[in-house]
Amino acid sequence: MIKISVDKQSQLSVLESLKAMTLPRKRRQRILQNAAKGSVQTSRKNQKGQKAPDGKKWPKRAGKSRKKMQVRLASLLTVTGNDGNHATIGWRKSATEKVAAKQHYGHRERHTRAAAIKALRNAKK
Repeated sequence: MIKISVDKQSQLSVLESLKAMTLPRKRRQRILQNAAKGSVQTSRKNQKGQKAPDGKKWPKRAGKSRKKMQVRLASLLTVTGNDGNHATIGWRKSATEKVAAKQHYGHRERHTRAAAIKALRNAKK
């Protein structure tokens, strides 16, 4: 015979989860929206302080630059979707998402004079 024991805190947590699942869709969406906004604020705070979510400092830049990493990207982070069951946090524009990914993973870009001239010519057309 298998015997399962549950402490009071776990039991209350399960009961709260069950209550949340039975809430009307609009109420769940509002709760999820508030939770996602809180997560965005925490992410912005961590990014401004150059810290990981666990509180550790980000490693220093490899080069001589002392500038902060991912400057101003935190302000563009927002709640992009919420269907009442899942909330999604992302970037307002896909271009910002690409820049953030490049900075996060340390990709290097090479800028040449020829590429700049080509971009200017294409912009005029």
